[in-house]
Amino acid sequence: MAAKVSSQITPDKVQEAVRRIVRVGRPRKVILFGSYVSGKTKRDSDLDILVIGDDAISDTRTESVRIRRFLRGLIMPMDILVVRESQYNALKDRPGLIYREIEKTGKVVYESR
Repeated sequence: MAAKVSSQITPDKVQEAVRRIVRVGRPRKVILFGSYVSGKTKRDSDLDILVIGDDAISDTRTESVRIRRFLRGLIMPMDILVVRESQYNALKDRPGLIYREIEKTGKVVYESR
């Protein structure tokens, strides 16, 4: 009988996800947000990741799918949001948008030099 693989979010899995995102996506910044960062995870929580890319990204949805492909094998629920740097900077202070909440409470886990 095969061993059951846990879908629990762990620090090792988070670190591996960020490592893969940096390698394949070459982001300007990676920010974790949501329940994992606030310490309020529940059994059905997922890992929320914002990937801030450069302005050359033509389609952020396609980029999100591309990054997700490189995260296969990491067994944990994840939401990956990709945004262009200029768009994030323009929207991060606007009330009512997720970017503002991320700016205030998110945890930067990678920033390019």
